[in-house]
Amino acid sequence: MILMNRTQVLLAIPGNWSSAEAVSEQISLHSEGYTMAGLLLLEDETGKAFTVEVVERDPALAEAMIHASSSGFTPKIAKGLARHTHIVYLIVDVNDVTDIAAARRAANAILNAGGLGVMVETAGVAYSKDEWQESKEEDLALDYSLLTAITEEENAYVSWGMKAFGHADVAVPATLEIEDAIHVVHSFNFHLISGGSMFGDGDSFTFEDGKTFTVEMGEDERTSIDNLLHNPFGLVYLVPQVVAE
Repeated sequence: MILMNRTQVLLAIPGNWSSAEAVSEQISLHSEGYTMAGLLLLEDETGKAFTVEVVERDPALAEAMIHASSSGFTPKIAKGLARHTHIVYLIVDVNDVTDIAAARRAANAILNAGGLGVMVETAGVAYSKDEWQESKEEDLALDYSLLTAITEEENAYVSWGMKAFGHADVAVPATLEIEDAIHVVHSFNFHLISGGSMFGDGDSFTFEDGKTFTVEMGEDERTSIDNLLHNPFGLVYLVPQVVAE
């Protein structure tokens, strides 16, 4: 069982390795700038350390990744995932946004060493190797897009994964048009992670077009507290304010 604290990112990276020891060997051969030291993956340039756990194959993970794919895996990618031999769990402690960027780089290192794709366990979204490595630029917007997700629930559109950035997730009413809902959720979340002003219960958040939402702070009751998707920072409800005629 993977144990996590409040501000960590958990990435599951399946791959084809002959043994757990082979993971370290392949990282040494193919991941320039990284060194394995026991259960730690060390980034040579920054000195950042990431906890690594290697386990035997799990068919359920491959199935979960196929269902959680952000864009839909090709049959070839899905077949490759189904044949994985081991899984590398990468646990990244997050103190600030530089650690988020470091998580993406560390995942790249494992992908270069034989990884097939990435499952962001803390957001419930999955990517192929090519999708994860599409851009190697240091970009907070890209980090946010990879480590969070939005789903449509019965009564709301909600985000997942914001706990990686130390913030609550967000919910908006399902009565909004889907494009508007996605825009509101992304805009509010990115405002917070990019250093924008914080909000308290009852505050208002106004967009450039004049649309205003009331902030209602709540607990995250979508999952049990021991679920990897659970957000201990809570769930923010953005309620549209009705403009008087």
